[in-house]
Amino acid sequence: MSGTAENAPSTHLTPNIPLTDESPSFANKLLFFLLLSGPPKLRLRDPSASLNDEIDWVIVLQLIVWGIAGCWVLLNYSYTRRRRTATSQSSSLPTLSVLLIALLSLSIFFSEAPVFCAFKVYQLAITFAFVMLFTRRFGINETLQNLFLGCGILTLADIVAAFVMPDLVFVESELGSMRFRGDLIAQTGCVSVIGLILLLTAKSDLPKKWFFFWAMTFGSVLVLSLMRTSYLVLLFVFLLAALRRPAIPVLRRVATISMLALPLVADMLITALNAERKAEDIWTLSERVGLWSYLIDATLDKGPYLGLGYFAATRIYAPEFNPNLGTAHSAFMEIYVGGGFVTLIAFLLIWMVLSWKVLRLYFTRSGKTEFAIVALFCAALFLNAIGGELQADPSGFCFWCVIAAVAVLPHQHPSLALPAPSPHGRGASVPQGA
Repeated sequence: MSGTAENAPSTHLTPNIPLTDESPSFANKLLFFLLLSGPPKLRLRDPSASLNDEIDWVIVLQLIVWGIAGCWVLLNYSYTRRRRTATSQSSSLPTLSVLLIALLSLSIFFSEAPVFCAFKVYQLAITFAFVMLFTRRFGINETLQNLFLGCGILTLADIVAAFVMPDLVFVESELGSMRFRGDLIAQTGCVSVIGLILLLTAKSDLPKKWFFFWAMTFGSVLVLSLMRTSYLVLLFVFLLAALRRPAIPVLRRVATISMLALPLVADMLITALNAERKAEDIWTLSERVGLWSYLIDATLDKGPYLGLGYFAATRIYAPEFNPNLGTAHSAFMEIYVGGGFVTLIAFLLIWMVLSWKVLRLYFTRSGKTEFAIVALFCAALFLNAIGGELQADPSGFCFWCVIAAVAVLPHQHPSLALPAPSPHGRGASVPQGA
């Protein structure tokens, strides 16, 4: 019937009014890469050196990069404020993220190393602001494109370093063999699994020769990394793809083949992995459980509500448990020890809201962009739960990219906006935008 409410445009969908149609300059892309990479540590450093405000050439490089990033954020914040239209809708995720950073800022006053703590909070704030502004200005696809290229460059850098400067990327494993981990450039298991996820989703339309080049690059580095967390990430993403069957032919084929082959090769793969890694370490998460228990006790004793200073506290208390450890080896634990119970609640609230939005996205849409966001969410959750940092680290950068993509998605891609329940029943049709 003509003229019925079913044919009227839905007011739930945001008009497709992007902030700009420009592409990022080389300088913007370079800054994106530098913040994604850290920049790399490039040398071993005593964890206590940062607590004592000791500065070397790598610290000077980081100060320059993060200073430039701060200027970029200030300039682009005013730019996006001018370009924002009245139709823009707010999102709870950026608001909660600002609250998290504000609460962590309070921990500076309780820290035994306030300068170092303040710099880490600053890095966190700039990472969040940069990714949000970059995504709002240039779009989700451009953010995913630069995340893919950044992980690709870091993976290639790990490979080159393995032959030229092996001390930067190899460490001794629990069993005494050399493990290709990439600590001083970029963790191999982290950048390779993020790159592989993007290759199979957002970048699945690459020309065949480039697709196979990156598939071999990311795949081989992921296998050689011996990072069990990354293996679980990829397995979980394949499982989600096998259940949902997204509109990505190559991912559907790879996921189906992997799920069918897994029961046949699982025993062989586990045996090969156990030959390089201690199987019993799975139960202690490579001593993380003991470390977390020690850090929780220290926080409960000295600062349970507002913490002991973001990132600085674990540099003090983690080596007391194990001299070889200098961080909490979990973003969640880092938040709790640094910011206390109050800040942890804010962080968990971010994950709850983000999980709900990603879950709805998974069940309502199945395109490349949407499933890439879902898969990156899985990577961010696993990698930051068992390791990683929320700033100056690819796993944390991935988390903020997911936050930005979910927040910006309805504004820049109204056809991807989550559908509102129709008041006209199941038969009502809702236009999906141009």
